[in-house]
Amino acid sequence: MRFGFLPPTRAVITKRFAAPRERVFRAWTDAEHLRHWFFPGDAAAEVDLRVGGRYCITKYAPDGTIEAMVGGTYHEVQPPVKLVFSWLGEAPDPDPSETLVTVELHEVDGMTEMVVTHERFPALTGQEGHAIGWHCCLARLAQLVEEASQYHVLVAHTEPCR
Repeated sequence: MRFGFLPPTRAVITKRFAAPRERVFRAWTDAEHLRHWFFPGDAAAEVDLRVGGRYCITKYAPDGTIEAMVGGTYHEVQPPVKLVFSWLGEAPDPDPSETLVTVELHEVDGMTEMVVTHERFPALTGQEGHAIGWHCCLARLAQLVEEASQYHVLVAHTEPCR
């Protein structure tokens, strides 16, 4: 008999924000806020914030074509503490592999500590690309929630994040 360990098929990202937990949660769950930080540039978001409700975030090219679209279903909604939702790449090249994202928000030392766990990747290399993407998204999220004017700023895109 042989015993072995499977390599992880998940990405875990922890980030702290100088913003109240409620503001960070709202940035995840309000369509207008979500579209400003999730994808840079021209984007749209739809949010039906309830267990069983769907979300969809779409990034558009300058010519109006869809560059990227992700969506899924909310499995758990606990304001302002936790979100659990499925993740599915819907366009332009649909990916049949549905994964799971858990967002946990904790109050730590007057800040909000967020732990994003993205799991159930079908391939061992899937988590690497998503981890890079999450770091870029969360950098834009930090700019948004830490901005004193609370969301009235569009977040500029800087390389290497796309």
